[in-house]
Amino acid sequence: MEYTTELLAHGTKVCINKTHRFGTDAFLLSHFAGVKYRQSALDIGSGCGIIPLRWYDFGHRGKAVALEIDAEGTRLTNESIKLNGAENITAVNADIREWKTDIQFDVVTCNPPYFTRGKPKDDEKKASFRHQFTLTDFDVAKAAFRLLKDNGKLCVCQRPSRLATVIYAMKQNRIEPKVIRFVKQRTHDDAPWLVLVDGRKNGGASLTLMPDLIMENANGGFSDEILSIYGKNINKE
Repeated sequence: MEYTTELLAHGTKVCINKTHRFGTDAFLLSHFAGVKYRQSALDIGSGCGIIPLRWYDFGHRGKAVALEIDAEGTRLTNESIKLNGAENITAVNADIREWKTDIQFDVVTCNPPYFTRGKPKDDEKKASFRHQFTLTDFDVAKAAFRLLKDNGKLCVCQRPSRLATVIYAMKQNRIEPKVIRFVKQRTHDDAPWLVLVDGRKNGGASLTLMPDLIMENANGGFSDEILSIYGKNINKE
């Protein structure tokens, strides 16, 4: 299997290829989930395992499962686990709608395979992601309710146009939306390009709308908050 490696902020190696890569949304979701040191966590549709590997890179040592239906993605995650000695991460090749486990998780995340510039054009990617076009927000919320501890949290990122669908799917599965945060490229942008949602299993009905997360500062570089999320040093004069 051919792959290249990307290096995360604290030295963790991530194996990727043309089909299974990662982007900004994975970084933002992994941070937004706020997984604590010993919490158990599941990432649905994990691809190359980037979200559990980022948790590992920032010190997480609880049970982490990278669940991916495409065997190629699971193989890449297993290579990364070996390279980093990340024994707390388990790569699972399965469909979340069918996967069974006795584990009850503190946190479940899902970064769905939406395509802001249209669906992938080449046959290889279509074959890899075809199953995920049928995985709905309802499917994710239903699985999360089954797999979460009481008051455990489901964290997802989505296109803002799908926010109502995400909220409806969560509430239909007794996961109460608790925190919403929009992501904008620049402060003056009219519309966000991403939304982050945190829902709690059997949670009470209260909702916090966080300030927008801004990607760029006034000079066109990364904002201080984005640098912090990426694990970069912030130099101030």
